[in-house]
Parts: sequence; structure tokens; C-alpha cells
Amino acid sequence: MAQPAPKMPADWEMVPSPSGADPFRYGWRPRHVRLPSGEIHEERIPLTAEDLLDPQLGDVVVQGGEHYWLVHQLAGMLKGHFTSRQDVYVAADMKMLWGIPGLEEPAPDVAIIPGVRRKMDPQPDSWDAVKEGTRPCFILEVVSSKDSKTRNNDYEEKVRIYKRAGIKEYFILDPPIQVTRKRFLLTGYRLGEDGQYRKIQPDDRGCLFSETANLLFGISKDGEKVHVIDASTGARLLTEEEEREARLAAEARAAREAEARKAMEAELEKLRAELERRQ
Repeated sequence: MAQPAPKMPADWEMVPSPSGADPFRYGWRPRHVRLPSGEIHEERIPLTAEDLLDPQLGDVVVQGGEHYWLVHQLAGMLKGHFTSRQDVYVAADMKMLWGIPGLEEPAPDVAIIPGVRRKMDPQPDSWDAVKEGTRPCFILEVVSSKDSKTRNNDYEEKVRIYKRAGIKEYFILDPPIQVTRKRFLLTGYRLGEDGQYRKIQPDDRGCLFSETANLLFGISKDGEKVHVIDASTGARLLTEEEEREARLAAEARAAREAEARKAMEAELEKLRAELERRQ
């Protein structure tokens, strides 16, 4: 598997957004205003890259199709993996409430939260770490490649935020674009006893080991696929599509085997009948 990059290299320059760029490229914050006629009118306040570090409930954040697909796929794999663990909750795009004054509260793309004490709402708006008595042990962000500001959010600002919030492991997945030389790149941080993040070194296959999730994250040799592996069994986590295909293949195989058994039983019955007739 490919060797993860430690961080976005300084010599990879991103083109800043042009002055005439779409003001709503990051999304918008709706604001309702009552007109003199009494009619309620919705105004849209453009979001900034800084707003993405601390989105408010009701904000509409624009996501590219590739970004949404990756987050959905990874969250689905992790939810399937932890489905038997009632004490583990896998959140996607959920705002975090740290209870730490002055600290931004992002909505991580994917978060694994251990120590859950109650049955969770299937679609909660936010996670209150103080109220719930636990916070994510693992966060993964899929880099938004719109411009240098959004990339800096994932590579720099969220490192600062998640370190202060006490998130034990923070992984960054950078999709294949020109900046990444058309390859997935993977970076991981682990919180030390001194409260500082340190880069997670890849193993001999180029995988990063998550101690908190007991999973290996790696990139295929061609740089085009993300692999998540159960460190205990060595089995690769399947996407929802792969699970569906595997299930259909198993069902088809079972049907073929049933037909084969049925044909064999019919042949045996035919042979028994022939022997009885000869006796």
C-alpha cells in the first residue's frame, strides 16, 4: 500500500479563490426576516471558510459529490463494523459540542464515539460531550479541495481544535486531485500523554493503525482506493455495495447448491425405483 504523506507539502500551491467567485461556494446561513407586508422572507448569508470550523445548526454547507460519496461510504463501513457494539456510536457530519469555552465546534465528517450509555436518536443534530459523558476517540476528515482555505482547515486548524478537545486520534483523507498527484493521501495523528499530537507512522504495508478503533487504514498501490481492515481478523471492511454484492452472490450460490441437491435427490430416487422394479 502507498506511503501516507505527513501533511500537505509547502511546495504544493493551491490557487486562491478569484475575487469574483461564487459567494455561496461554502454554503449559507438562512435568516428569516418579516417584511412590512407581514410576509416572512428568507435571506441567505454566505458562509466563510472560518464558519466551517464552527457551523451553526441550520447552516447549509455545500459538499461536492465526490466528498459526499466518500464520507457516506466510510461512515457506512464503520457503522456496519460496530453494529454489534451498543456502546459505540458512529456519527457523520454531526456538530460537536465540547463544552470548552472559546473552542470552535466543527461537524466532523466521521467520528467514532465510545462509551455511549443510552440508545441514541438515529439522527441527532449534535453531540453534547458534557451531557453524554463521552466524546469521539477517533475523527476522520475528508479534505475539501475547493481552495487553500478549506484545505488549511483540515490540515492545520482542525489539528489545533481536536488536540485541545482531547480527541485521541485524528485522521485526514485527501482525495485524488492534481494537488495530491492523483492519489489518495492519508495522514494520522495520535494524542500523547503530554497532550500533543504526533504523526502516526505507517507499517510496512503503508497502513496507519488506529489504536482506539483497532482498525488499519491504508491506500491501494495504485492510490485509487481506501482500505479499512479489522486489525484483529485481517478482514477488509466492505462497503454497502460490496456487502450487497456478496449477499447476492451467496444467495445465488445457495440457490445453485439447493438445485444441485434437488437434482441429486431426484436421481437417487430414480435409481431406488429402478432397483425395486428389478427385484
